[in-house]
Amino acid sequence: MKPDSVVIGWRPSSLSGWGVYGLNLAVQLKALGRNPILYLAPHMLDVSPEIDEILKPVLQRQVQLGELLDKIGFLEFDFPVLHALRNDFEPPLQQQSAVGTKNIGVIFFEDTEFSTEGLARAEAYDLIVTGSSWNKEILELRGLTNVVNVFQGIDDSIFYPRPKIDRYPDRFVIYSGGKLEYRKGQDVVIAAFREFHARHPEALLIFAWGNQWPGIMPTIANSPFVKGAPEVTGDNNILIDEWLMENGVPEEAFINLGMPPNKDIPGHLAAADAAVFPNRCEPGTNLVAMEAMACGLPSIVAANTGQLDLIVQGNYYPLEQQSPVAAYPPYKGVEGWREPSVEETLDRLEEIYQNREEAIGRGKAAAIYMTNFTWSRQISSLLGQIDGLFVS
Repeated sequence: MKPDSVVIGWRPSSLSGWGVYGLNLAVQLKALGRNPILYLAPHMLDVSPEIDEILKPVLQRQVQLGELLDKIGFLEFDFPVLHALRNDFEPPLQQQSAVGTKNIGVIFFEDTEFSTEGLARAEAYDLIVTGSSWNKEILELRGLTNVVNVFQGIDDSIFYPRPKIDRYPDRFVIYSGGKLEYRKGQDVVIAAFREFHARHPEALLIFAWGNQWPGIMPTIANSPFVKGAPEVTGDNNILIDEWLMENGVPEEAFINLGMPPNKDIPGHLAAADAAVFPNRCEPGTNLVAMEAMACGLPSIVAANTGQLDLIVQGNYYPLEQQSPVAAYPPYKGVEGWREPSVEETLDRLEEIYQNREEAIGRGKAAAIYMTNFTWSRQISSLLGQIDGLFVS
């Protein structure tokens, strides 16, 4: 019998990839006639009045469950529970604060080195759900058989092609998003943009690089393309602007968007002419790139890891001149990671700049392709996998 409720074991949010996943998972479960259950409080949730109304009873029940969890320390549900897992399948099922009739681990792993204990932890779950073909294939090569793949999605009620907003008159606007760290490749963006701006002084870099996990941010200093990492103040404010200027990007050449909520991202994308994603590794399909492509923004994407699921010929500008990446803390395994080329990134920016009509055409093709990745479609697929666990 199909479960009428599904428990989501992580915090919904408007800022992080995990948070946006949890938020849309709850909304889509409601739309599909199922009852989403949360026991962890949302984090920095900023949604439209319509979404707020949909989630109101879910969040009211969460308060009660959160109080119960605080009181007794453990919850047991008569429904399936989705658990967020980290690299090497941490934490183990027996350390989760809730369990259900079926326990499903959801994982987006960057580190491709798994311990024997980690693989045993994976087998304790009834199902492991990955977010990219790359992740799924690696786990199957490690011998796991309880693995399915379900992609992340885009909210097609807000991420769709719209007319260009002339927020920055007479500027050629380049968008970059994702939390600041070496893996995300912002150092490549900086190096390519520095040269591009020297050629085209009207170029403007707008970016949303806010990082709620400042511990991983200093890895950006591993790069040969930038000097050091931004300073972090006592209240965890990352001084990105000062760092950019120290790395040769003029103050008038960039705008720091901070950490905008997901619902505000479309307005920033609509003000841009191009987006660039020279990421060295993405365990999922890169939610930020998905949203840019869904809006029809001509996008430069490194052809590696999870991003390979996004790209087909003619819907993006590829970065293919890539070399292996050396492992660095905290990552021990970097199988499939790739080092993009600054020169090729610069060439792709120049290509978009010089041929705007071709770029618009590729952006339109990307937006059409991304209709395959709506949250409604992806959560329906996930629910099908969950329901399959209850077929006797």
